Amino acid sequence: MWVRLVAFGQSTVVVTVALRRRLLCCPHCGFKTASRHDTRPVKSRWRHLDLGAWRLEVRARLRRLSCPAHGVVTEGVPLARAGSHFTGDFEDLVGFLATTADKSTICRLVRIDWDTVGRIITRVMGDKLDPARLEDLFEIGVDEVSWRRHHRFLTLVSDHRKNQVVWGKEGRDTASFDSFFDELGEGRAGRIRAVSMDMMAGYAKSVRKEHHAPKAVICYDPYHVVALATKALDRVRRQHWQEMRKVDEGAARRFKGARWCLLKNPENLSDEQAATLRRLRRHGGAVWRAYGLKEALRAVFQGA
Repeated sequence: MWVRLVAFGQSTVVVTVALRRRLLCCPHCGFKTASRHDTRPVKSRWRHLDLGAWRLEVRARLRRLSCPAHGVVTEGVPLARAGSHFTGDFEDLVGFLATTADKSTICRLVRIDWDTVGRIITRVMGDKLDPARLEDLFEIGVDEVSWRRHHRFLTLVSDHRKNQVVWGKEGRDTASFDSFFDELGEGRAGRIRAVSMDMMAGYAKSVRKEHHAPKAVICYDPYHVVALATKALDRVRRQHWQEMRKVDEGAARRFKGARWCLLKNPENLSDEQAATLRRLRRHGGAVWRAYGLKEALRAVFQGA
């Protein structure tokens, strides 16, 4: 292979590459042959890593071959993935940036649009995704993330031992998590001992299905468990406030202001809220008992 600089403009550097290979390779299946079908009349182009402020473009005249599985296709090249107009180094950079930066930063840095970033990520994942990532799963976690203002959801599965995400699929229901176990297989799923999740019933239902992980321990997220206790405390507070309104409107108005000192963690209270909490403790009753139960449950998960 030889390289020749053919143009140097105000914004783009163009490099021509001549590939000296006897065997032609199918970019999809790796089939190799010495016979070519023909030569493409125009040069193929790939965007490479920028040279400072200049765009670097690589060009090469490619041949076509007749593949038994895919028909007549353009030969594969080592510098780019099949069907891509970017070099492998450029796409690897974009794939890395997608794990560390927001989309506006990526688009401005590499000067491509967000749809192109998505297509690049798909190609990088297909090429770089570790096929052994679903091996040796014993303790896993499942959760969902949202985008488009909580209108679209993605189910993610992580390996707690390796602290990394190993699987994902659009959706956040039982069927989405079922797809994970379908890909995992009965043998590997049977080795799972614990699954952490929020309190969404769909995920737990999938875990308990036959041939999934029915013997695994389901570990609910402490945040959601304590949140249930906090909601129960707020219901007791509202019920007590309604009863006070019937007796003393002024006292009910003062008690309504105690909501946040009951719901916040003690270490986050302001001086005024802490004083209100002390008055509630002296008063006792159902509200203080509910608060004590909520704090006791939170203490259970304090080290979680």
